[in-house]
Amino acid sequence: MKKIILICISLLLALTGGCSMNDNEKNSKNNENKTEAVKPKDMDPKDLPQVPAFQDEKTREYMVSTKEEEPGYYLLESKLKGFRMLFPEDGEFSSYLSSRDENEEIIPFDSFDKTKNKMLNAQIEYYQGVTFINNPETMLDQVRSENGYNGNFEKLENEDKDIYIAHKKNNFENDKNKYNFSYRYFGYIKSTEKEQVGIVFSFMFRCPNNDKPCTLDKDNLGDQVKKLVKSITFLNIKKAV
Repeated sequence: MKKIILICISLLLALTGGCSMNDNEKNSKNNENKTEAVKPKDMDPKDLPQVPAFQDEKTREYMVSTKEEEPGYYLLESKLKGFRMLFPEDGEFSSYLSSRDENEEIIPFDSFDKTKNKMLNAQIEYYQGVTFINNPETMLDQVRSENGYNGNFEKLENEDKDIYIAHKKNNFENDKNKYNFSYRYFGYIKSTEKEQVGIVFSFMFRCPNNDKPCTLDKDNLGDQVKKLVKSITFLNIKKAV
C-alpha cells in the first residue's frame, strides 16, 4: 500500500512539474513575442545594435527589427508600407531630397565605409497607384535622361519583379583631387504581380578622403547594388497611418 501511495505522489509531482515547465515555456515565448513586437524606433538606443542604422534617430524609424538578416544588413520598410529591402548597418537616412505623399516615397541614404574610404549615396523612389510606373519604355527613357546615359540596361528577372540596371563612370571636371571620379548605378524596378507599383533607384560610389587609399571596383560595386535591389520585396499596398 505504501508503495502505491509513493508511486501516486511521484506521478503527481511529475505532472505538476511538467505543467509548471510548460507554463514557464509559454511565458518565455510570450515575452519573446512581446519583445519582437516592439519596433526599433520605440526602443531605448542603448538596447539597439550599436551601428548607424539604429543609432541614428531618423534611420531607425525605417528599421523593421533588430534581427540581422545577413552579416552587415538589416531590414528596411518604407513608411508607405509598400516595400522592404536589405539595408546596410552603416547606412543613415538623409532628409535632403526625401519626400512622401499618398503615391510616392523617396528614401535617400548614405553609407560610409571608413576602413575602405568608400562613400555610397543612394536614393530609392517608390511609386504606387500611378500609371506611368507600369511602362518600362517610358521609365527607362526618364532614367536615361536623369543620368545623362544613352546606353542599354541589363534586365534581371526575379519571381515578383523585373529589374533594369545600368552604370556609368563620372569624372569630376576641374577637380584636382586624387579620386576625381565616381561610379553610378541606376535603374528601374517593375512589379510583375501588382499593377502600378515600381521603383526608380540610384547608387553612387566615391572616395571622399583624398589622403587615404581607396579602390572602386565596378564589378564588385555592381554586385553590391544587385544584392540590394534584388532584396526588394513589394508588400500589400496600405496607406500609411
